[in-house]
Order: sequence, then C-alpha cells, then structure tokens
Amino acid sequence: MGIDMSSAFDTISRQTVLNLLIDAGCTEDEVRLVRLLLSNTKLHVRIGKNKSTVFISLSGAFQGDSLSGCLFTLTLAGALIHLRAVLNRPNPPISDSCLPLESEYADDVDFLDEDPAALAQILPKATSVLKEWSLNVNEQKTEFVRVYLAGKNETDSFGVKISGNEPWRCTKLLGSLLCSTKDILHRIQLGNVAFANFSKIWLQGRKISLKRKLLIYEAQVVSVIMYGSCSWSAPKHILEKLNICHRHHLRSILNVRWPHCMSNKTLYKTCEVIPLTDRVDLARWTMLGHVLRLPENSPAAVLVALTYSVDGCQSKPRLGRHQINLFNTIKTDLSNRGFNLDNLNDMFMLRDIAKTRTKNKDWKKTL
Repeated sequence: MGIDMSSAFDTISRQTVLNLLIDAGCTEDEVRLVRLLLSNTKLHVRIGKNKSTVFISLSGAFQGDSLSGCLFTLTLAGALIHLRAVLNRPNPPISDSCLPLESEYADDVDFLDEDPAALAQILPKATSVLKEWSLNVNEQKTEFVRVYLAGKNETDSFGVKISGNEPWRCTKLLGSLLCSTKDILHRIQLGNVAFANFSKIWLQGRKISLKRKLLIYEAQVVSVIMYGSCSWSAPKHILEKLNICHRHHLRSILNVRWPHCMSNKTLYKTCEVIPLTDRVDLARWTMLGHVLRLPENSPAAVLVALTYSVDGCQSKPRLGRHQINLFNTIKTDLSNRGFNLDNLNDMFMLRDIAKTRTKNKDWKKTL
C-alpha cells in the first residue's frame, strides 16, 4: 500500500522539528542554528505575471537545499514511530522472518504485508496519526498493489493469459516499473524520445565535434535509459534490446547509414564506449558493494531485504523453470566471480570483503 502526502514539505511544523532535534541528542548550538535557518522565511504568490506582496511563512521547510530533505525525513520518522506504536507493529518495521514491512523515500511511504486486510486497516489510522504531525495523506491517491505470480493457465475475464502480464508489473515506484522487463522497454522508449529531442545536435555535422556530441548523448540520453539499472534482472534477449537501441543512436550520431556499414566492434571503439549490458552488470555489482557496506543497524530496507532473501524466505518453490529475479541474478554475478551467497555466513564474509575493498580498476574482481 503506497500513500501519498499533499504538499508534504510545506506542512511540517517547525516547532516539531526543533523538538525532534532535541530528542535526537543535538546540542543547543545545533538546534539554534536550525532555528535560525528556518526563521524569517519570506514568500510571495505568483499568478500568471502578477505577484502578491511578500509575506512570512511560519510552517514548512525550504525546498531545493540540503537541509529541507533532512528535516522532513526527521519529521516523517517521528510520525512513523508514533504510527507503529498505535498499530502495534514492530519498530524497526521488520517481521520475525526478517521481511521488511515498510519502505520510505522522501515523502513516498509504502507499507508491505502478506495480508491485504491488514493493509486496509492501516490507512485510516495512518491518516489520523500523520495529521497530528501536520502531514496530510491524500487517500484518493493511495495505491494498493498485489505482487504475485499468476498460474501458467490462469486467464482474465477476456480469456487472456495473465502469466507474465500481472497488473503489478506496470506499477511505478520511484520512477521505475516493478517489473524489470517492462521497465527496460519503457526506458528504451524514453531514451528514443530524449534522443529525438536533440536531433539538431546530432545533425550539426562538423560544427560540433564528435567528442562533444557523445558527452551530450551520455548526459541527456544514456542517463535516461540507464535510470534504475542497478536493480534490473531480465532475460538476455530483453537486455540485448538496450544494446540495439544504443548502437542505433551511436550510428545516427556518426551518420553511418545504409549502404555504408560499420561493425559493432568498430562502432564501440570509435565512440570509446562499452555495451550498455556491461554497464548494467557494473551498476548492479557496484550497488551490491554499497549495500554490503551499510552498517548493521542501518534503517535502509535493502540490507534487511537481502538478509530476508538469504535466510528468512522459506517459501515453497514453484514448479517449472527458475524465475529470473534480482536475488538469483546477484547470486549468478557472485558465482561468476568465485563467491557464494547460500547462507548468512556467506553474506558476512562478503560484507568483510566489501569493507576492505581496494581501489582496483578491475571491477569484476572487487566489490
């Protein structure tokens, strides 16, 4: 269950923030500094070309600086601790089997449970408790998503097979679709749109150097395609579509068109790049190292989720071929590099290796 808050950064109480800072153990000077940064906030309202007179705002935090996100996260953390006490849910939100029960990022909060009825009961209490903390939940934007794998012969009301096209696969979370295959295809579409938006740049010929074009392409197109790539786990034929899209763009930038040809190897060498699938592996491998280096008491759910996948998930396996998922993909990455991840001892060993990493350029051999 994902809840959405209206104007979250603009509604938090500044006095609540200061009280939480004191409870967190901040010194008097630190609290005074935050009070000074929050005070004398002047705003004006603009409608069309007309601006209102300047007035002073007494609530909310600045947006766009490094402080506002921290202060909002602090307020949300206090509200969620209060909510867990009301709901009698564990704090930190981890089940007995190490299953994460919540995930938060900025003002996006998701509650997880294996019982849909339990999630439905959370919503009215969450709305009431968060309102006490000056956080307004927009119940109309609340999303319920059931994550499951449909049976091989299961069909919808129109007789179409559901397997591989479950509704949750197209659910967006933090800008990415939950299904890696759907997300990759969606990213390719967005990348093609971004590439077309800069068509004048690619057609400038000698007016813009190839090096400059590739820098623009990397910043404006590749960054769009590779967003969230560290969590992708998809079949090889889907990942290969990334390379196809990438090579098509590079040939367009080089103005290589039929009947002229250029081999893939020559193309990559000319542009001094590597296939996007190799960059996906690198992103996933780098993210695994970051996760393993997190402190043991880190509130980040990724480490908790990894522990649950290694030791806590005791569900009965499904019949048929193995499903392609992130955990199995990570285990394959580790196996290809001579590591195992079959139990907690293996995970602790990997954590020690990740913490003592050396600055080795060969990323295939180091976490």
